[in-house]
Amino acid sequence: LVVSLDNKDWATTISSVAATLGNIGPGFGVVGAVGNFSTMSDLSKLVLSICMIVGRLEIYPMLLLLMPTFWKRVNI
Repeated sequence: LVVSLDNKDWATTISSVAATLGNIGPGFGVVGAVGNFSTMSDLSKLVLSICMIVGRLEIYPMLLLLMPTFWKRVNI
């Protein structure tokens, strides 16, 4: 909803959020293969940056599960 405040077309708005949340690369419209996110407002760039971080957080639980030190019992 915050990204839609930039008054871009719906394809640009939805695909920019999907591209950043899924870390899939370019979206459609202004943020397509030959475009970039420079036309977005600072608030939208902040929201899209948070979407990128949230999209990447799913890798950390998998890394923890694969680390043997995570499974060792610690006696305090």
